[in-house]
Amino acid sequence: MRRYCGTIYKKAREQAGLTQEQASALLPIPVRTLSSYENGSLVPSGELVCRMIKVYESKWLWYLHLKSNDPVGKEFLPDIEFTDLAKSVLRLQKEVSDLDIVNRDMIDIACDGKVCPHEEPKWRNITKEIYEMAGAALAVIFSR
Repeated sequence: MRRYCGTIYKKAREQAGLTQEQASALLPIPVRTLSSYENGSLVPSGELVCRMIKVYESKWLWYLHLKSNDPVGKEFLPDIEFTDLAKSVLRLQKEVSDLDIVNRDMIDIACDGKVCPHEEPKWRNITKEIYEMAGAALAVIFSR
């Protein structure tokens, strides 16, 4: 995972069209430190990642930073397929359609304000569909 972690910072910098020297001056941090983040031997602080996001104009970097480095992010953030805009929009539309299919069950279950034991399997499926739609929506937001 560390190897992947480092590459997200390098990818963001490269997409911004910056060399390590240019990025280190803008962040400002030593080139050697930036290199350590990019090769995965160090993990940047949240504060530095915020600066990277602004300097690199990289909307997706916060997400992958948390997904890669934070225990909460690793466990609870949905997986995102980073792809082109058209494919991202089509996937979102598919997930919205899937949610439409379970919408009636969602309403029926929610009417009494609780999930009864016999409703648990349907509710798990509903939350799975919502989770997948959330990931697809973020993929649209993060697509270039």
